[in-house]
Amino acid sequence: MVKGTKQMAHLRQGELDAACAVYSMMMCLVIEKIIKRNIITNVPESLRRNTSDGRLINHFLEKKGMVIKGYELKILKDELQSAFRKKVTPYYYSADEYDLTAVIKEAIDSNKPVEIGLSRKRQYGHAVVIIGYKEEKDKTSFYCLDPGYPMEECQIWNNVLEVDLTATAKYNCHNFREDSIVTIDEVMTFEKK
Repeated sequence: MVKGTKQMAHLRQGELDAACAVYSMMMCLVIEKIIKRNIITNVPESLRRNTSDGRLINHFLEKKGMVIKGYELKILKDELQSAFRKKVTPYYYSADEYDLTAVIKEAIDSNKPVEIGLSRKRQYGHAVVIIGYKEEKDKTSFYCLDPGYPMEECQIWNNVLEVDLTATAKYNCHNFREDSIVTIDEVMTFEKK
């Protein structure tokens, strides 16, 4: 639930017609109270496409629709900035330029949700929302809202990513839900205007 309101934050693939990156972005926007969940899950007939909310819905859910091969967060950031610029400023970080674990922790410490893009060996990527973390000696566990899986009643998160801080290989993160090794490639954070 979004703090202070009665909106559920988690969106499961199938509730909208879009890629996991779009679901994760929408969850972040709901958590940040930038858009209401019922606007994106039950689009009102009266929603005008020349408003900020209307442009967001039109671009990501109607024009783009189902994106089979995924969505790079850098492209998603640019499209969000174009379609929804009056309400949000998105920030993009890549593993090539930033220590993403530090970026994620800083955002979470500032009480901001974080959308991340994961890579899996020999498969398409995946996007999830990180809502918390726990640090231990050689690892950091990130608690996620994963649009690929249901949210069980009374749960706060539905997936955990455990980053091995001592790993030297690219794939240094255990995805508990899929019991697979992944890497965090990109991060997007959001600032409400």
